[in-house]
Amino acid sequence: MEDTPVGARVGPRWEHPTGRRARRGGAARRAPAGRGSRPGAVRVAGLMALLLGSPAVGDELPPELRCLERYYGVRGLARSGAYFGVLPDGRELPFDDGRQKTAEQRLDEPDLKDLFAQRYPTGPIVAVTTPDFEPGRVRVDALFQARYGTGHLDVVPFELFGKSLRVHRAVLPAFTRVRARLTALCAEQPALREFLVGLGGTFVVRNIAGTNRRSAHSYGVSLDVNVERSHYWRWQKPAAPLRWQNRIPQAIVDAFEAEGFIWGGRWYHYDTMHFEYRPELLDASCYPTAAAAQQGAGTAPRK
Repeated sequence: MEDTPVGARVGPRWEHPTGRRARRGGAARRAPAGRGSRPGAVRVAGLMALLLGSPAVGDELPPELRCLERYYGVRGLARSGAYFGVLPDGRELPFDDGRQKTAEQRLDEPDLKDLFAQRYPTGPIVAVTTPDFEPGRVRVDALFQARYGTGHLDVVPFELFGKSLRVHRAVLPAFTRVRARLTALCAEQPALREFLVGLGGTFVVRNIAGTNRRSAHSYGVSLDVNVERSHYWRWQKPAAPLRWQNRIPQAIVDAFEAEGFIWGGRWYHYDTMHFEYRPELLDASCYPTAAAAQQGAGTAPRK
């Protein structure tokens, strides 16, 4: 919904939507200087790089920004000690705007680093009791628009358990793999099917309820499962205090997460019908090493 109306776990198989391979190793190799080298020209080139910025390579680029290069096609840029993500149209998005933000400010005015401020957890479903713990609710619209488009999006038909849906063409392979997992699950555990019929939908252009922020459904990368068997924080009565609720089975959550989808049931402001394609949040290499060591590492995508 995203704010409105298996057995053994197998490693994810997400592809990088940009079709680009991740760089291996550190900085690019540099040819040895020979007799014909021109020190003056090298100094001038270095000065121009400082003034204009240059693509950051290897370990110069924070892992979060390297990850956005792979999954969203931005170009990492280092300039005067700061980092930027350059969109295909040339716009520069700051990696870190240097501001201390509240949870609400991260949602309304995020920089690229804010996308990874909270590590998305996988594994057994547990009640979320930490206020404002909701990894994945932060989105940078300019990033989504650069990856998936604006206006007339490239959405294609997709059928799931008898319902005709529309999803973005770039995410269709991931949806197709999830369908295969869910079909196999329902063959083994028929009771799961009741959560997957009467689906809430996928592509619809709208804002998140009660906000001016664009919903992930606007890009054709999200799916709401059966609404009647789901819980959503705005429907809670009484509205306060907020108490996490859920009925979605572990096996269904595992199936989606294995293919790069995050689940709204991992949020304090819970939305248990909502699944959203965000492979960067399930890729352990997208987080700083210290954070990975403290919070546990997930499974990186298979190439």
